[in-house]
Formats: sequence, structure tokens, C-alpha cells
Amino acid sequence: MSAGIRKKIYNIYNKLPVSARNILSKTIKSVPPRYIFGKEFIETLRTTKKTEFWSKDKISKLREDKLKWLLLHSYHTTKYYRQKFQEKGIKDTDIIRCPGKILSNMGFINKQVLYENPKEFISKHKNRITHDYISTGGTSGVPFYFYIDSSRSSKEWAYIVDQWSRIGFSLASKRATFRGSKILNDWEDDLVTKERKFSSFKLTDNYLDRIWPALNDYEPAFIYAYPSTAIAICKYIEKKQMEFPKTVRGILLGSENIYEGQREYIENVSQKKVFMWYGHSEKAVLAGECEYSSLYHAYPQYGYVEFINQEGKPANPGEFAEIVGTGFLNTVMPFIRYRTGDYCTYLGNSCPDCGRNYEIFTNVQGRWTQEVLYGREGNSICMSAINVHSTSQRNIQRYQFYQDKYGEATVKLVKKNGFSNSDLKAIEREFNEKLDGSVQVKAVVVDNISLTKIGKYKYIDQKIKTAD
Repeated sequence: MSAGIRKKIYNIYNKLPVSARNILSKTIKSVPPRYIFGKEFIETLRTTKKTEFWSKDKISKLREDKLKWLLLHSYHTTKYYRQKFQEKGIKDTDIIRCPGKILSNMGFINKQVLYENPKEFISKHKNRITHDYISTGGTSGVPFYFYIDSSRSSKEWAYIVDQWSRIGFSLASKRATFRGSKILNDWEDDLVTKERKFSSFKLTDNYLDRIWPALNDYEPAFIYAYPSTAIAICKYIEKKQMEFPKTVRGILLGSENIYEGQREYIENVSQKKVFMWYGHSEKAVLAGECEYSSLYHAYPQYGYVEFINQEGKPANPGEFAEIVGTGFLNTVMPFIRYRTGDYCTYLGNSCPDCGRNYEIFTNVQGRWTQEVLYGREGNSICMSAINVHSTSQRNIQRYQFYQDKYGEATVKLVKKNGFSNSDLKAIEREFNEKLDGSVQVKAVVVDNISLTKIGKYKYIDQKIKTAD
């Protein structure tokens, strides 16, 4: 079964009533993971396990072979990269001989380049590759649309399962999830992914009081959340003198920055180990923490990662650098030397604690901060949860939330040519459905969105002052 068909089936499954999903899930329990997650998942997980402790030479060859294939594919099937190669006099035989050197001689790309020339990055084999057209709202407020292989979901899930396994996770592990899912009731069970999903939009004392017995009854092995969501839950635990179920082995966090002192606070209050990972919608780089430390390990099987200093050169260990990625999962619209806009301290190409010969880094300062909206009852809703992945925003240049009253917010839209009132209503409806009544959103069109005094864009222009 293809990745595209599996995704369609799972989307239909998620739209069924909870009772119908539960009946189907009991049948699915006996289905092998190969058929649930696909052969791409099984093969990716097997290869990752097989290669994770390879020598530096073997890891380097594995990465170079994957890079060689992607560069040749891009050379022969995309207009943008073909032109760049030709400008530098690079032939396919040069790529075959030394792909790493060829890569380092290519220029960087970023979201703006892709935004301005999307068709030039699309492979002429697009229709032979099962693919999706997706978007990310992004921290710049500029909707970003691109094509990506449908198989990337199964493959990425294999990498996620592998990195979580460092602290004991397996496909049999149950998760209590507090992320961006829309929950019709106080919670919902997904027996396919073994999750009890709770709302991250209603984290009030009243809501947590109601769901806490269900959290305990479920006996999850892991809590899965955003950092800011985990902090909100820990504040509740501290205030109410509660605790997570005894079965919880760790707290899995991602999709946002975590700031100094926050990990320690979550671990001290919860008495559970925090595990962070780094990734993004563009699928250029994925990294999970070590089981022995909080150092990130970038998967060489997933993408070719570079760390570029302020002079535009490869960083030395200890330097602060931008994370630049060439992803191996997207072949329909390859991202080569993609500047992520995320920064870190680069540490080297092997971990002294676990022995993996992966690129390691720490101190990630990413695009996704902990800006929040405030719900009617004072609950905070992080921007990672608000971010939508749809085509409703294709006719706007940029957007920004403005809030000066609990439970209400305005989303300001700078329109493109072709924008209509139906687009405005669709965007307004989508955000209101996402926020599930916690915040009422009204969409308005504006001429422009101002930057801060130091020239930065704010995803949420928050005027509510809190004690925190």
C-alpha cells in the first residue's frame, strides 16, 4: 500500500466518530506495523538501527552516497539546480566523484528564494512521485507552501521512534499527548498510535481537574507536549500538589525553544526525564538528544547537515552557527543547502558519551519561540499549537495575531492579488476551529504589519501583561 493511500485512510479514520474509531482500532491492534506504518517505516528503522554506531568512515560514506543520489536527481530533474550547476561548470561526473565538495561550492537557499521561484525547484518527475502540497505558517508570518514526498511521514516516524527509544520508548508505549490536536470532548483515544490526546488549548485548572483521573487511568509511559505546554502542566502540578502517573518514564518535548532553567523546572516538578528533539516541516534536518546528555545528535541518514558561522564558513567546534540542511526525504522539491534560520552551538562530529559518530550540537535558538495567546480563563496557548498547515492562506502575504483581551484576538492579514472575502472567512473559520472556543478570532485586512524597534517580526503582538 502506498504512502498516499495510507495517509488518506488515516485521515478518514480521524474524521470518524470516536466510537467508530475505537471499534476499528481493536481490529488494527493485530495488524503488523509494516501494514500500519508502511514498508518505508520498517526499512528506515531497520537501516537506522543497523548504522547508528558505524565508524566515522562508514557514516561519511553513507551520507555521501545519499547526497550523491540527491544531487544527481536535482541536476537532471530540476531547473533551479541544473542552472546553478551549469553556471559553475559542474557536470554529473563531478557529482559522482566528489558530492561533498560539490555541495560546499553551491550557494545557499532560504525560504524567500523558494517562495519567489517555487516551480524551478520542482522535479520534472513530480507526477511519478506520490506527494503532498503542504504549508507552514512559519514564524515570519509568511505562509510557505511546498511539495514533499508522501513517504516522508512514515520515514520520519521511524527516526522519531528510534530517537525516543533512547529513553525506553517502543511502538507498544502509550502516550498522553498535549499538542495541537482538536479534541471534541475532554480527551480522545487513538488506538493506532497508542495516544490519549488532550487539549493544549484548554489548560485551565478546571480542565486539568477534569482530565487528571483519565490521565491516571490511562497509565501512559510518556507525556508528549510542547515545552510551554509542559510548563503550564507543571505549574498546575505544583499548585495542586499533584503528580504524573507512576507509569510515566519521560516527557517528550519538541517544536519550540526551551529556555535556560525550563528543563530543570519541568524535571524537578515532574520528577521525570525530559527528552528534546529538533526538526522542522521542511524535513532538512532531524536531531534527537543523547540518552546520556542533552546534546542533539543529527541523523546523517536523514539529511546532510552543515553548521555555518557568521562569516559564511563551516563552523569549528564551540562556535555559534546557523543550521543548514540538505534533506534526503524530499525528492519532489529538493531543499539543498537550506538555511533554516535556526542557530546553535556546534560541538563536533562524534558524541563522547554514547559513541555515535553523528554531528552534535546544543543551545538551539530556533524560530519557534514561546509566544502565546490567552484564553477566556487565562490559559496560555503556544504559537506552535496555533500554527496551521493548509492552503487557506495562499492569497495572503503575511499575518499576525493581536491580543489585548483574554479570550479574544484579531488576526491581521496583508493580502495578495486574488484575495477575496471568502479567503478572509476561511482563515477566520480555520483559526477559530483550531482554537476550539478558547479564543475567538476575528480576521481583518491591513496594509502592512510593523516590525519591532529592532526590526524583528512578532507572530503574536501580545498586549496582555501577566505576572509571569
